Amino acid sequence: MPTGIETWASFYLSITNNPHRAQFTWNAAAGKVELSWQAAWKQPSIDMAKTIFDKINAKEGTIYRTDLFGVYKIWGDHLTYHPLGGAVLGRATDNYGRLTAYPGLYVIDGALIPGNATVNPFVTITALAERNIEHIIATDL
Repeated sequence: MPTGIETWASFYLSITNNPHRAQFTWNAAAGKVELSWQAAWKQPSIDMAKTIFDKINAKEGTIYRTDLFGVYKIWGDHLTYHPLGGAVLGRATDNYGRLTAYPGLYVIDGALIPGNATVNPFVTITALAERNIEHIIATDL
């Protein structure tokens, strides 16, 4: 949607539902968590967002910005994803993100939020993380 700050460009925020799902796995040999995500998997989200912005631009007379991501690029190379679910608060964890089956292991991110959110969940994730970590520090450490 036009932001009101500029009248010639559309605001770059859209929420899409990507059909691809990343997977975290524990690599015991390396002693770390690994993320399986292919860069090409971002394309469905870009295509959905472009469909939305094409309609807005046509109706409002706005254009894609070409000054944000380099010369004549309308989309950045990286998108921000807020994956939700996976270790849902109150199911896989207690009400503060402690994994019930693994003492000393905590989940403090969007994995605590089940399903989809109707708005950018950044603020909710941040507030939840701050609430949980404050309680964990006070009671566990």
